[in-house]
Amino acid sequence: MKINILTNKILWFGKYSGYECLTDYFSKDVSISLTIPRYVFFNKLVGKFLKLYLKWNKISHAQAFAEIRFLFKGKKHNISHILYLENHLHVLSLFKKKKEYKLVGTIHFPFNHWDEEGLKSLTKLDTAIILYKEEVRNFANYLAIDKIKVIKHGVDINFFKPGETVNVQKNKILFVGHFLRNFEMFYEVYQILEKKINEKLEYHFIIPTPHRHPAILKKIAELPNTFFHEGLSDEELLEFYQKSYVLLMPLDDSGANTAIVQALATGLPVITTDVGGIRSYGGNEIFPIVSNNASEEMAELFIKYYNDVEYRNRIADKERQFAIDELDWNLISAKHLNFYEETLKKRD
Repeated sequence: MKINILTNKILWFGKYSGYECLTDYFSKDVSISLTIPRYVFFNKLVGKFLKLYLKWNKISHAQAFAEIRFLFKGKKHNISHILYLENHLHVLSLFKKKKEYKLVGTIHFPFNHWDEEGLKSLTKLDTAIILYKEEVRNFANYLAIDKIKVIKHGVDINFFKPGETVNVQKNKILFVGHFLRNFEMFYEVYQILEKKINEKLEYHFIIPTPHRHPAILKKIAELPNTFFHEGLSDEELLEFYQKSYVLLMPLDDSGANTAIVQALATGLPVITTDVGGIRSYGGNEIFPIVSNNASEEMAELFIKYYNDVEYRNRIADKERQFAIDELDWNLISAKHLNFYEETLKKRD
């Protein structure tokens, strides 16, 4: 099987973070051609003219070059897979309905974050992968349900693994990322915990500086005992997961979430909201979740963890086992390859 992949590298992700890690775990007998925007002079120069000609105003020159390169490479492969579909919807219009290969795209964003034009463009795909089950029927209004496959986001369980329990710091709370986070709810939970917990808590945020612009986040940064981090190595990120007591991260919405799958693999109890695809990743079954904007409920859940270390550790063990059984990249990559085979067998 020959696979043509279009992907992106999220700048602040390390070697073991992001959906683009998928291709690292494909079996050795699979031929992969990987296309990623590269910001070198030639690519940017050609991409500049492509952008002007195609009227793609919202993307970089390097991305335009990569997308056209991916398009032309399709004929030499059985499968062409756009890993981050939402970033490349505009290129779908260039694909012919009848072609010699199958076009696959992976859906990441929750349904409410798609516009009508983007949803209608899904008909250009032969099949789609979605990372969570909760909204399959919404997307099935635009792409036949038999063309949609649920395959979860993976995680490297050999790298993201629990540390020594004795190193866990009970007062250390972790919050990772910015996209679709409910910072207003976090602010309210902070206020409640500061009143109800006598000991000094530390709140550690891993958020790149360019994404710290919301006013509420600036307000949080001014609170006592809040610490912001960025530019971490993979090992430094892992240490935060291993030594923190919980991941306290309310969400406004969610598809798959990198921070949550990494927390599950390291056995870090997740405290989050019942939104989007959270239940696909163990929410309510493996770890308790709370209603969106239910700040008192979230604070009480933290207090339960804080006052009952054995309960906290039981949840941690269940999360780790869930990651091993459901999220191991080796398992997830094999599911992708099986899906490619199924897709190739389907008639147009």
